[in-house]
Amino acid sequence: MSDRNSFQIITSALAWIALAFLVFPVLLTAVVSFNASFFIEFPPKALALKWYANIGNIHRILDATLISAGIALASAIIATILAIGGSLALARSGLPGRAAITAFLLSPVTVPMVAIGIALVQFFIMIGTAFTWYSLMIGHIVLVVAYPVRTLLASLALTNPALEEAAASLGASRWTVFRTITLPQLKPGLVSGFLFALLISFDNYPISVFLVRGGITTMPIEIFNYITQNLDPTPAAFSTLYILVISAIIALAERRYRIISHSIP
Repeated sequence: MSDRNSFQIITSALAWIALAFLVFPVLLTAVVSFNASFFIEFPPKALALKWYANIGNIHRILDATLISAGIALASAIIATILAIGGSLALARSGLPGRAAITAFLLSPVTVPMVAIGIALVQFFIMIGTAFTWYSLMIGHIVLVVAYPVRTLLASLALTNPALEEAAASLGASRWTVFRTITLPQLKPGLVSGFLFALLISFDNYPISVFLVRGGITTMPIEIFNYITQNLDPTPAAFSTLYILVISAIIALAERRYRIISHSIP
């Protein structure tokens, strides 16, 4: 057996091991959600669907989910719009210090979320806008803007600037060039960045827990509160439904826009 074949076998084995490591918790959660027992146990001794019916008994789960959805949608839209301008400036202009600016924009991915949450709540208290819907949205924008920036920069690396130059040389305005040439080429990165921002904002706990008080709560916080007081598999049932919905959205987006294959440089 050649060294190349040995390398391929080893890398394939490691890839499958990594995939199994990532998928196993999801499968475990799905199996536990059908457990008939009042306690989480694996493997289940009997199967039942009653925990799916019990999802509605989670305190304020509907209101919290709607708030999370509204925050996530607003944050993802604003973050993606900001990322379009930022990524174009970083990729197409002679902006000085581009590497430092890029690292700064992507820093929320590497900085611990708890540190970001503490900094945000101190900032909002200082300016007198803490614990409002808008401060929660701004906090989520700070967190998720790195994702559309990353995917759009990857898409810009795959675009052909000559097409934009040709359109401009034929008399097209800058807006027309952007709308008809640049934006269609950015569509995979745009869609994937928006989805990343939406999903990460929707189920974020570490940032939200610092920025909510009183009547404002989010879905992850209510799920966590339920887990601290109950040991039944209801959160597993909710998580299974959530995983199915998110998987369907990502599958449809990949089929329509090929977001995964186009967003990895």
